[in-house]
Amino acid sequence: MRNEKVEAAAQLTPLFVDVDGTLTRADISLESFVKVMRSGLLYAIKMILWICAGRALAKALAARHSPIDPATLPYRQEVLDLIQQAKEEGRPVILASASHWRNIVRIARHLGLSETVIASKGRCNCKGSAKLAAIKASIGDDAEFDYVGDSRADFSIWRSARVGWTVDKSPADGSVERLTEKSKSFPAILIKAMRPYQWAKNVLVLVPALTSGLFLQPASLAVAIAAALCMSLVASSIYLINDMCDIDADRNHRTKWKRPLAHGDLSIPAALLSSLILVSVGLAGAYWLGGGPLVFWFGVYIGLTVAYSVRLKSAIIVDAMTLAMLYTIRIWIGGIAIGVPLSFWLLLFSVFLFLSLSYLKRYIEMREAANATILLSGRGYVGNDLDIVMTSGISASMAAILVLALYVHDPSATAHYSSPDMLLLLCLPLLYWTNRIWMMAQRGQVEGDPVAFALKDRRSFSVATVMGAIFLAALFGPPDYFGSSAIAH
Repeated sequence: MRNEKVEAAAQLTPLFVDVDGTLTRADISLESFVKVMRSGLLYAIKMILWICAGRALAKALAARHSPIDPATLPYRQEVLDLIQQAKEEGRPVILASASHWRNIVRIARHLGLSETVIASKGRCNCKGSAKLAAIKASIGDDAEFDYVGDSRADFSIWRSARVGWTVDKSPADGSVERLTEKSKSFPAILIKAMRPYQWAKNVLVLVPALTSGLFLQPASLAVAIAAALCMSLVASSIYLINDMCDIDADRNHRTKWKRPLAHGDLSIPAALLSSLILVSVGLAGAYWLGGGPLVFWFGVYIGLTVAYSVRLKSAIIVDAMTLAMLYTIRIWIGGIAIGVPLSFWLLLFSVFLFLSLSYLKRYIEMREAANATILLSGRGYVGNDLDIVMTSGISASMAAILVLALYVHDPSATAHYSSPDMLLLLCLPLLYWTNRIWMMAQRGQVEGDPVAFALKDRRSFSVATVMGAIFLAALFGPPDYFGSSAIAH
């Protein structure tokens, strides 16, 4: 009889579940802060003032301004299983979080739990000892309870709990049971968030060295490569900021929900600190390579990219134009790094070609949209804009090929080529590649970023090889390869 009473008492022992970092991998409060700050400069200033006035107050105001969507949060299955087990045993399950009570109630309602929660309210930040006091006040000082947490702030709560579980940090005495396996190492997570596969875009920094023939000079080539590496570090720092601003949109995306910030593997503070370190190292390297002018254009790139991440990506047409400018700035930076003036034709060709790729990126996203009349998440387009975007993108690619053909007929721009007429042949593989990738996108065979697709596509690699061979033939081939009168300049 005594054992039955003990078991019955254990079954009624309430289970308190921490939310941020435990039930979900996300930090709800910090994500709310970010959403408020990206609403505009005035809101960003207000958010800073709210935080200075008190973290609990900031949480309250952010929860009212930008409530979370509980359906999109990255929940931990192990914790959900523990909750389900407790519910089947008839035990009360109560969410206990330092986030604002409005958001925690939304999560409790979504999971079918009691809406009587323990959370921050008013000027009370319910964390650590404050949370423990709230738990004891709700069930009595002598009542037993179980607790699931994840951080050092939970140590005092675990010491008072009958049974404790953790999904991350735990006391050294081993008194708390681990629910999950240890996560991947921070460097591995950070490298994934930095998107090193995107660094291939920074090969554009080497274009001026290639078109001018200075890539044959080891010193110039080394400077160009170093500038490309600095650009890669700066670009990765911006990717972290971009992912931080796009958490909600990425969680609703078919593949982007796996990104470290959206999935909750990388925290917002860690992302901010890493971004600051990366951009500082990149700018220091730029100053060492090219002094003030190079740092200035790196700053232009950073400013334009941040503006794109925060606001411009949701403006139709402007978003594609901004992306095209960001690609072209890479070429401009390459010219400044090695001290080579860039041809007007090269810059114009770049703008049109990358405008086409920017439209292609939007086209791919729009094809995946479920509704033709609803704005894409975080974008300014609707599904019905599909045909206009495709027409604009294909037209831009044709304009780029036309500019390339006109470039060949400018003697001042091609004077350093041994056989400049050979450059006309570049139009053929480029025409093939642009038309092919647009056709594949229309068939739904291109996913995500078209540049990332091209890096994995064998035919794209073959086209690049052919264009490289034509370029080398134009640079080093015999003069008047086509004959002195074949093409009149």
